[in-house]
Amino acid sequence: MSMRKYLLMFASILLISCTDKPNKYEHGDLPDSPVNLASFNTMYDDYNSTAPSLGLLIPFCFSTNRNSAGKEFDVIYQPMNVNFSKKSGILTVTNEYANWEIYVDDYEVIKKGISRINTTGNELGPNLVTQYDFNKFNFTLLYATDFSGNFQINFTSNKSNPDFSDIKPVTFLNSAYDDLYPALNDVKDKIYFCSNREKDNFDIYYTEISKTLTDLESVLSDTSHHAIYKDTIISGNSDDKCPFIFQNILVFTSNRPGGFGGFDLYYCRFEKSSWTKPINFGSAINSEFDEYRPILLQEGVSETETMMIFSSNRTGGKGGFDLYYVGVKLQ
Repeated sequence: MSMRKYLLMFASILLISCTDKPNKYEHGDLPDSPVNLASFNTMYDDYNSTAPSLGLLIPFCFSTNRNSAGKEFDVIYQPMNVNFSKKSGILTVTNEYANWEIYVDDYEVIKKGISRINTTGNELGPNLVTQYDFNKFNFTLLYATDFSGNFQINFTSNKSNPDFSDIKPVTFLNSAYDDLYPALNDVKDKIYFCSNREKDNFDIYYTEISKTLTDLESVLSDTSHHAIYKDTIISGNSDDKCPFIFQNILVFTSNRPGGFGGFDLYYCRFEKSSWTKPINFGSAINSEFDEYRPILLQEGVSETETMMIFSSNRTGGKGGFDLYYVGVKLQ
């Protein structure tokens, strides 16, 4: 990012701060109950999101079948603006750049990657990974597609090509079965994903990746064999899907017994070199309907909570699956 952008960003923050004086609320609170992300949702299915934690303006991608009127799923990009007013205490989440227009060029490039990946098949489970090198954002977009049959994990990146690279499969993750929802752990020495490669239900697997390679594009381009392990602590006898990792927390969805109905959201904490036993997020978040694809991000509002975004087909939404957000305490 150029010095000019830093100065403009500082000026914007200063302007917002001065406008909000006197500050009645120094820190914000996230909602305890799920809130519909109304500006992002449609009458169709909107789910499978990804959002790197980059502050109050978040590059937000998700799968939706709105473009095909309810048929095939594509990935789309919209900016997510998380705005907490220290004067009123009101938290708003919108799909606009608002006071962050200086990031338009940095973030709108993501659409070039999305134009690469969308096909006449279904594109699900995007995971947008960011790296900041030489005054620019590098984006790597992982996802799964069933364009050629079963779901396979692919990626594209703008590190070596500003218009994003040609689509490449992540060979060492894919099998003859359905493989979806790739997620890197916090130290980036493992990739987790879900697959039905062993039996009819989905389990959560992982593989180790080389930390000697200089960038993620090189890691994902590796065509050598990788040993694949099922995480037997997280996986059960039901469908365990959609792993996402934020710091030392892994969140996922499962239709295992003991939930509140359909798919519920669970989390594990990484302690002493392994994941803890999964914990259900409870009735304040889960419902009798399906809760799907949870992600966590640091939005810069609360000091004690983390924002979780997920999708649900519960009643009261715009139709089908809608995107929701809620605050969760994971300490």
